[in-house]
Amino acid sequence: MASFILLLICVHVIGSLSTVAPDEAQPLPCNSCCQGPAGIPGIPGSAGIPGSNGLPGRDGLRGEMGMKGEVGVPGPIGERGPPGPQGPAGVRGDRGLQGFPGKVGPKGAHGHAGADGQSGTDGQPGNDGQPGPPGPKGSTGDMPQVQKSAFSVFKTSSQTGNDGDVLTFDNEEVNIGSDFNLITDKFTCTISGTYVFMFTISSAYNNQDPNIALVKDNDMITTARNHENGDSSTVNYRSSNNVAMMQLSVGNQVWLKCMSNGEQVYTSSSEKLTSFNGFLLYAE
Repeated sequence: MASFILLLICVHVIGSLSTVAPDEAQPLPCNSCCQGPAGIPGIPGSAGIPGSNGLPGRDGLRGEMGMKGEVGVPGPIGERGPPGPQGPAGVRGDRGLQGFPGKVGPKGAHGHAGADGQSGTDGQPGNDGQPGPPGPKGSTGDMPQVQKSAFSVFKTSSQTGNDGDVLTFDNEEVNIGSDFNLITDKFTCTISGTYVFMFTISSAYNNQDPNIALVKDNDMITTARNHENGDSSTVNYRSSNNVAMMQLSVGNQVWLKCMSNGEQVYTSSSEKLTSFNGFLLYAE
């Protein structure tokens, strides 16, 4: 490389000398000695051989990071790949809860008959067969009917009675079971049990006060009696009532009767002042 540079310098100098004008080529006077004429310029040299490529330069500094590009549009979903190989078996889980009982299985076969014993004696009984499955659930039976008995009757007209006369009634509000007979005016028990009976008796002030008894098969249970009080110059009305509970059997009869002669029981068709009621509390 150094020899090449030196060659270029020489070519430049020779070229410069060849371009000097003739006048300028005259020698300058020398104060000390004489100098001959200038020589003939030399032939220009040929161009030098091009130099070889230099060594690569060092890497430049790293440039600044550019701005982040926008997110691209997601590409289409690729095709589903084939299933991978089956993995190893996992750890066995805890035991689950017990399931519901299964359906009833078919009926088991009968057990084998026992073998006969020796001659002259009875054979030994065979072993019991396996129990068969439970039979199907039966249909729901009929609910027992609730036994009922109740009545409510009243008078629509007044009555004058003597000792032992049955107090009569001519209208009914309720007669469940038809146990009260408006012809005999008596209640006849058809369901054994405990019964409750209630009655109300009315009378006019200027009439004889009635004394009425509740009777069971001619046995007096209780009474209701009106008492005279107040001003006798005016006509007014009085009422008394009573209630009783008794145990009855089928066939027992209950009714109301007068306890003395000339008793006058008052009522009207609209007010229902005299009434008789009863009902079954509970059957035996």
